[in-house]
Amino acid sequence: MVKLLIDTYRTAEDQPDRLRRGESTSQEIKKYVATCLKPGKSTGPDRCPNELTRTMTDEEFQIVKMWVNEILTEDTSQQRETTNGTISQLHKGGGTNRQSDQRPVVLLNSVYQLLNCVINEQLKKLSNQLTS
Repeated sequence: MVKLLIDTYRTAEDQPDRLRRGESTSQEIKKYVATCLKPGKSTGPDRCPNELTRTMTDEEFQIVKMWVNEILTEDTSQQRETTNGTISQLHKGGGTNRQSDQRPVVLLNSVYQLLNCVINEQLKKLSNQLTS
């Protein structure tokens, strides 16, 4: 099912009236920044907290928007360090000395989290369009 959605997403330009593939607007990205990037979360490998992304200047925002839209509209592979994550142990309760009281989490760069949110929302829209 996921492969079908991704293949359909990639060929959406063939059916512009039915499916949308392309750039996200400034309003969409600002909405995702406000709703997807929660303050106070641990940072990823870039060490940039979500608060930094949430308080971008207009010039910085345009750079992030350009980067996100480049990924959405072109079949290019981005730099690997952008999509890397840091695996960390998170205490989930109980004694702190036992391995079973820890769980692994992957800490991602805030801009990569934003990109994931944009793609997820576009796939939701696409899925709704395909099923209606």
